[in-house]
Amino acid sequence: MLFAVAACSSAPTRTVSRMPRNDELPTGTQGVKRKVGNPYKVAGVWYYPKEEPYYDQTGYASWYGRDFHGKDTANGEVYNMNALTAAHKTLPMPSYVKVTNLENNRSIVLRVNDRGPFVAGRLIDVSRRGAQLLGFQKQGVTRVRIQAADENGRVLRAPTSRRVAATSSPTTSRQQARAPEPAASGSKETHFVQIGSFGNQENATAQANRLRRSGHPARVQRQIQNGKPFWRVRIGPFIERMLAQDRLDRVVADGFYDARIFTEKAR
Repeated sequence: MLFAVAACSSAPTRTVSRMPRNDELPTGTQGVKRKVGNPYKVAGVWYYPKEEPYYDQTGYASWYGRDFHGKDTANGEVYNMNALTAAHKTLPMPSYVKVTNLENNRSIVLRVNDRGPFVAGRLIDVSRRGAQLLGFQKQGVTRVRIQAADENGRVLRAPTSRRVAATSSPTTSRQQARAPEPAASGSKETHFVQIGSFGNQENATAQANRLRRSGHPARVQRQIQNGKPFWRVRIGPFIERMLAQDRLDRVVADGFYDARIFTEKAR
């Protein structure tokens, strides 16, 4: 009996990952080893994890919550939808990213400890709390900039030669390819994605509600023309046409084929 107790006491203990506290940015090992991971295949698509200390990408973020709360993440940590974590398809786990919502300029730091999202056109899945802090929980999806960082949010700048090579590449990013021509001096413009114009307010409201259910922050605006009221369903304004164009792409992809971009003088 004594021998059995002694043997058990000398056995190595395994650190078990704990669930992070609400609003916590987990740091340290959390009971798991850091790993890059092997290539893997999901729904017929191969993904290749790698070290990317200068990772800097712009794309769409979504969020995940209650269905995964309390379950293990891809690296063995425990997911708390109210903590500051995220899922990414290829970055090492754990690692840290600075995420900026390009629609309201809010930024937070998140710990990548999970894989996903495996949805075309999305780069990162943030926790529910992350979505709340970034201001897109209700709309579900938003356009973001994702930068590799440390746990304090410090972004490591790439060497000059790397930055020059990236900016001089003939296959520039989608954002650069769509960059508008500089506006004439003194002119300021704003851009809207307009989905429709209605003579009946109820029809306009119904259209706006359909857009919101698809994750688009649509608004109904009342206008007067020739003494008669009408209602426009719009998303915006956007300071940069590039952002309006990306929103238009998403709206059309969701089946709103009559959507158009309208540009107006800023007031």
